[in-house]
Amino acid sequence: MYIADSPATLVLIVLNLIVFIAVRSGKTGYLKLGSSYEMTIYNKQYYRIISSAFTHEEPMHMICNMYSLFNLGTVLEPVIGTTRFLIFYVIIMVLGGALSCFIHKKYKPLTLSIGASGVLCGLLGIYTVMIVAIYGPSGIRSVLPTMGILLLMTASKRIDSIGHFSGLAVGIACGIVMLNI
Repeated sequence: MYIADSPATLVLIVLNLIVFIAVRSGKTGYLKLGSSYEMTIYNKQYYRIISSAFTHEEPMHMICNMYSLFNLGTVLEPVIGTTRFLIFYVIIMVLGGALSCFIHKKYKPLTLSIGASGVLCGLLGIYTVMIVAIYGPSGIRSVLPTMGILLLMTASKRIDSIGHFSGLAVGIACGIVMLNI
């Protein structure tokens, strides 16, 4: 598979890069774009669910997420098609982001979430469903290391593990729906 087979993946990477440059140059700030229950739902600033998924504060955060988007996108997009890929990306971004906000309402309503990693976990969920559908339950072994890393990351106070697992749950649901239509 070639990068030319993944135009949506390339556009998403470019959009993330544009927002990253805007944040790093001071034209906007991650506090204006990030999502939390307090700002997004309570204050009805719903755009934050989408803007937060394109916002990265630190270079390493951006590099890791875009590397992951490149790897997942260039595998999934050619297989499921650009239109489906974009539809699922948006569904995971919106529903996963909203679910994360509502879960945070109870525990930490001011928790600020930024980054594409929740959506990336959702794409990993779709990938996992496809692997299990093709290879059966034993196929899940191929994604266990990545799932293990996700679990280990939940120990970090700087990572919104609720956002990751909300995205993963929505992605698994998307994968199941996709295989049944």
